[in-house]
Amino acid sequence: MASCLLQGRAMNARAHLPVPTRHSLDALLVEGRLPLDTALHLARALVQAVGDHHEAQQAIGPFDASSVSIDGLGHVVVKRSPHAAAAPELAAGAEPDLLSDVYSLGALFYRVFSGLSPTEAARRSHGHLPPPSRFNPAIDEALDGLVLTMLDADPMQRPYRLAQVEGQLVALGAELGIDADPNALLRWVAAHRPVGAAPRVAPVETPRPRGPVRWQLEADEAEDESAEHDDTWEGPVRFDVWSAASAGVVVLGAVLIALM
Repeated sequence: MASCLLQGRAMNARAHLPVPTRHSLDALLVEGRLPLDTALHLARALVQAVGDHHEAQQAIGPFDASSVSIDGLGHVVVKRSPHAAAAPELAAGAEPDLLSDVYSLGALFYRVFSGLSPTEAARRSHGHLPPPSRFNPAIDEALDGLVLTMLDADPMQRPYRLAQVEGQLVALGAELGIDADPNALLRWVAAHRPVGAAPRVAPVETPRPRGPVRWQLEADEAEDESAEHDDTWEGPVRFDVWSAASAGVVVLGAVLIALM
């Protein structure tokens, strides 16, 4: 029975399976601006991640590279950041909406394509925000216009649908001859993940097997129950003890009679 119980515990133990490690986009961008083809792939992944919230009619609120994570499979997660620069209307007290998310996405695009945040770029330009091409000559006027429009102080001047943003990214990629290689982003993440980062291990519950194993455990339990209530199971042990005691009494009596 003990062996069966140990097997049962082992069957219900947690197995450990490797799952993709998530990296902060802020850590992945530490080296500065990206090659244009990689930046375009990343920008499209960011659009899709933000679009997941918008499809559910949910505004994220201010976000930046520190609140964006990406794993080795290319899955991007965007969350709100209390430290991100907010759209001007939010600073004036308005509630987050889809257009304020477009502003945050534009700020993230600026860093992805230029290597600098809009705040740092404006500081270097004496308070004026220059186009991203000022810091990355590979960027053309169309991409400059897209990013700066997303960062417009007037919400009504920004793209009001993310499909517009993605469409312009696709058109720019086609114009530059950059194919939509789905593995390009994965290779970049693998090459730029933080030093020492290793696959995370998460516990996964292993289902308890059914069938013959369960039947064996039930059979052993039934055997124990029958053993507790069946005198014949322990009978030989008790018989040997009492037989030995009786024999001792008979021998002692015979010795006493002989001495008398």
